Amino acid sequence: MTPTVIQINISNGGMPKQPVLHARVTKHGLEGDRQRNKKYHGGPNRAVCLFSHELYNWLRENGIDLAYGSVGENFTTQGLDLNTLKNGDRLKVGACTIEITDIRIPCSNLKQFDPELPKIIVGRSGWVAKVIEEATVKPNDPIELLPQNGQQPPP
Repeated sequence: MTPTVIQINISNGGMPKQPVLHARVTKHGLEGDRQRNKKYHGGPNRAVCLFSHELYNWLRENGIDLAYGSVGENFTTQGLDLNTLKNGDRLKVGACTIEITDIRIPCSNLKQFDPELPKIIVGRSGWVAKVIEEATVKPNDPIELLPQNGQQPPP
């Protein structure tokens, strides 16, 4: 299965983020997406947030049933093992290129869905990234892990 972005999400601030048919991804984030607390959210090194279909399924298995976009991600992915990513990894998402900058720290706003959710997803909270190459992204765009320093990406 080719990894893909299955949903693009934005909001006027806060969670959940709502799906859109496409979004222009810039160095400042997705056009139309806002953050209420810029001290902890957004900025050039946190322009895009990723979470996966597989992590939503894991939450469902643990009794928390949420719709895509609920945890505030911009890209909901499928087929990309987020647990194998690390800081500095670059992903080609459609025509856009992003670079993983940090693991996403679960914020207390997640308590609106379940009081224990911020604790439950520690280590499974997704990633934030900066934008290297701006482009418009849409659902079903492929995701490719780009090689680093001449290395081949893992299979």
